[in-house]
This record gives sequence, structure tokens and C-alpha cells, in this order.
Amino acid sequence: MNSTRTGAVAAAAALVLAASAWTAYSYLSPTGRTEFEAVTLHNPDDDQEVATAARDVFRATVERRAGARTIRNVPSEIYEVRVTHAYKGNLTGTVSVTQLPEDPPLRTGHAYIFPTVPWDDTGAEHAVLAETVPRPADHLGRPATTSTGPAHGTVDEHWTWVTTHPAAGINTYR
Repeated sequence: MNSTRTGAVAAAAALVLAASAWTAYSYLSPTGRTEFEAVTLHNPDDDQEVATAARDVFRATVERRAGARTIRNVPSEIYEVRVTHAYKGNLTGTVSVTQLPEDPPLRTGHAYIFPTVPWDDTGAEHAVLAETVPRPADHLGRPATTSTGPAHGTVDEHWTWVTTHPAAGINTYR
């Protein structure tokens, strides 16, 4: 019995040591790193899960590409977009949205549905939710399509439905 307890204590100590070493490595690594890891707890192809995980979901028209920069060691493309309808959250006016450079570029003058989380405390910059891309939304009255399940009416009706019916088991951004 005593050897079992000793083994359990040794295993717990090894786990704490490994976690501490990883944390130290993560914080002390050179700031020039560009790769990053993200834990995605939602299916990026499931609009209902995406809408539940995002803090803001809105339709916006791309006004311009505002440049590129690295934010918290993540290379990002920056776009200024004009919010035309908030499905979730209360964004209005023009906001900056960032996305990864390898994602399809957003086209000026075109509308998209943006599932986002804020990059900063002021809420002035938003990042497209991890592993997702903005969904084209030039024609809200067209039938909605999805890759993972039923669509709910038109594009507008679909996003209204998915933002008002949270997906079970998905953490809501707070």
C-alpha cells in the first residue's frame, strides 16, 4: 500500500514538473516565433457551434484592407469593415477585423458574416474566431447552405437562428 502511495505521489510530482517546464518554455521562448497553437472546442464547420463560441457575430461590408501586422506573435491581415447587422453582440459602425494571412482574402465591397472575438480590452479590434473564415453574405435572401447539417431558411434567417439557439456543450464567449 505504501509503495502505491509513493508511486502516485511521484507521478503527480512528475506531472507538475512537466506542466511547469512547458509553461516556462512557453513564456520564455523568443518573441520572434510565428507559429502558435489554439485549442478549438467547437466544430469550425458547424455554424451553430461557431455562433455559440464567438462573442460577436455580425454582417459587415469590407471597406478596405488596412494592412498586416503581427499581434501577440500571430501574423494577421487587418480589414476595416462596416457593420450592417449584429446577430450576436452589439457592434456598430466601422471595426477592424483580423484574420490569418493564409485564409482567403476578403474582397472590398463584399459582405460577410463575421464570427469574432475581441483582440484587445477596448473591443476596437476583433479577430475571426479560430479555425473559421467569414461566410459570404452578399445576398441575405438566398437559401442558406451549410456543410454540416440543416440550414434554417435564408442566409439572414439561418444566422438569426444559430445565434439564438446556443449549441449544447460549447462554451459561450464571455
